[in-house]
Amino acid sequence: MRHVCDIREFPSIQTLGFWAHTHRVPLRYLGPTLEGRAVYAATSGHTTRVAITAGRDPHPHPLIWRSPLEDL
Repeated sequence: MRHVCDIREFPSIQTLGFWAHTHRVPLRYLGPTLEGRAVYAATSGHTTRVAITAGRDPHPHPLIWRSPLEDL
């Protein structure tokens, strides 16, 4: 059996929110980028879509940075 994971980035949180609503899946906060922007994702089956905020991440940052995509 072969598993395929399709991860793509949307240009905005609004676009990601529309996609999540259309597919009836929740938005998840994944964590900050190295630049301090928030990463959000929505997953439907083997398809994951992500978006990065334009401004600073409002959540507290961890002391040790990990890629938000590692735990998908």
